Amino acid sequence: MHWQFLKTPSLTLRLTLVFSLSIAIVAGLYLSVQAFLVHRFGDFITQQSLVGQTHDIAEAITLNESGVLSVRLQGQDAENFDAFFANLKYRVVSSDGQVLATSDSDFSNLLPGIAMDQQDGRYLRTAINGRPFHVASVRHRVQDQDYWVQVGRSDQFAKLAQEAIAPAISEAVSITATLAIAVLAVLSYWGVRSVLLPIRLASQAARTVGQNNLSARIPVDPLPAEIRPLVIAFNEVLTRLEVAFHAQQRFFANAAHELKTPIALLRGQLEAQVDRLPPKTLEDVDALGRTVNQLLHVAEVTDGRPLKKKAVSLDEVIRQVCRFLSWRAQKADVSLQVVRESPTLEVMADSGELFVLLKNLVENAVDHSPHGGTVRISLTHGGVCVEDEGQGVAEHHRSQVFERFWRAADNQKPGSGLGLSICMEVARAHGWQLKCKPSVLGGALFELSFEATAIEHHH
Repeated sequence: MHWQFLKTPSLTLRLTLVFSLSIAIVAGLYLSVQAFLVHRFGDFITQQSLVGQTHDIAEAITLNESGVLSVRLQGQDAENFDAFFANLKYRVVSSDGQVLATSDSDFSNLLPGIAMDQQDGRYLRTAINGRPFHVASVRHRVQDQDYWVQVGRSDQFAKLAQEAIAPAISEAVSITATLAIAVLAVLSYWGVRSVLLPIRLASQAARTVGQNNLSARIPVDPLPAEIRPLVIAFNEVLTRLEVAFHAQQRFFANAAHELKTPIALLRGQLEAQVDRLPPKTLEDVDALGRTVNQLLHVAEVTDGRPLKKKAVSLDEVIRQVCRFLSWRAQKADVSLQVVRESPTLEVMADSGELFVLLKNLVENAVDHSPHGGTVRISLTHGGVCVEDEGQGVAEHHRSQVFERFWRAADNQKPGSGLGLSICMEVARAHGWQLKCKPSVLGGALFELSFEATAIEHHH
């Protein structure tokens, strides 16, 4: 069965619907069986009642001194046969088929054509004077003589019995089924939710596991026994990932540290022989040193160490970045323009990490600006925007610019592709958002949003 309502993503709702549907089907089957039993029950009650009446009539049989048989019914029995003579009849028949006593003036056999030795305990439906009747015939021994007592009851009595019984049973079953479905739906929903609650808690714990929180583990104790092996295996995978990740970070840090000193010594030696060096040799060494420093910083921002957050003046950090990069901008013939679209902001941040983030954004904008171009740094409500007048970033590349070592195929600018990835790592560690968009200046716009972490101050 591919019913649409069973495709709901909620396992709780799905199981509740299945349970409710199951009880509804069972209730429907139960109602059908009850309807069938009501019909059979009416026949059974009619048969048993007729047989019981043969005993009552047999007990009322008397024989006088001349051997004449008569039936003397008392009370309600006599009234019934008198009042309902058209629908209720009896006959007392001898072994030779002669009707000896009757409830009315008709002395006809109620079961004509059936031999007397075949009538004992007989129950069947027949027609009397064109009307359907239920007839039971039972042999009784009275004063050492065998007599057959035949009792006939019109089909109208059976219908009345069924009409009286069926609504009562159907109503009782309907109420019971409705209550059962409602109770089962509530209890199954509550039960399934209680079973799935530990799984939801485990899912919430799993979402806390990240690059900056690899030591977090999903609690196992509250989970059902069936789920524990899966979660234990997942925790073991996290442990192995944490070990591998920290090993990678140590490799980055150790390699960067080991390279910093030789590169510094190499640059010092080359400066002494700058006249004999090929062009751009020192620039290449500086680019290599910058890459090493960036690798070291990647290791630092991704090692999960706690940030030293405090209220930092965003305006002051921007001024520091502009002073730090003024020589680079001057060398590239690019002007740095600071636009304050909002009052001075303070932001809860690690001041050193924030400086590196903004420095990398501005430095990237300077490197990609044309000679004589402008890099605009805008202090907005709750964020910072850095724009340049370069060629911009193609739309299909905007999600890739923050990947480590990614560089566009047509990018001829020097660099390692680590600066923007460091910016994203710092932003994530602080809970900020960093996006790449097109700029009205013609180049790229990098928007850093602090959201609720910013504290606005008016001056």
